[in-house]
Amino acid sequence: MKRIAGPNLATLRIAAAALAALLLTSACTTEPSAPAGPKPVSFEAQAPLRLDIASISVESRYQAPGRAPNVEHLYSVTPVSTARAWAASRIVGVGPRGTAVLTVLEGSVISEDLPKKGGLTAVFGDQRDVQLTARLKARLDVNRPGERPGELAQWSVNVEASANRTVLESASLNERDAAYGLLMQQLAREFDAALTAEIRRSMSAALR
Repeated sequence: MKRIAGPNLATLRIAAAALAALLLTSACTTEPSAPAGPKPVSFEAQAPLRLDIASISVESRYQAPGRAPNVEHLYSVTPVSTARAWAASRIVGVGPRGTAVLTVLEGSVISEDLPKKGGLTAVFGDQRDVQLTARLKARLDVNRPGERPGELAQWSVNVEASANRTVLESASLNERDAAYGLLMQQLAREFDAALTAEIRRSMSAALR
């Protein structure tokens, strides 16, 4: 009986090398997973402010430069989107007439390179790399017509909130995104506190 010859050692080595090369090529061409990015800011935990109006809208007069040192255009969560989220969650119209308009005047995030120390600190230390500074300026206008023709009650408040955060040299891309997300959370808290205080102080007659 004739024995069927199997693959010899040289053939097996060539096949193994080809398989390894194929796996290596696949690994190199696979796109790395994109960072999740910062989570949207939420004000759901706060009790809404009930105003004697029928509608609330948000307008933005801020135009992002779209270049350094500004970085807000690189993210979906921005000071402007934070203001929109605030208006959607914190203001509830409970009246039959009247409007509230939140106008965003500034919504920037600036990334500033920080000076580095020399000597042993430069060799062994993990120094601060950049500082992120966020600013949100807005005006809230409330107009409520009276029951008689020509009657109109008007209120207006201006607020400004800011926050900053530093990022270390060793921070990965995900860690830098996380730092930006924490910056937006801090800015949201400052903005909410400032605007809520102004509404309660200057618009108490419109609160219900």
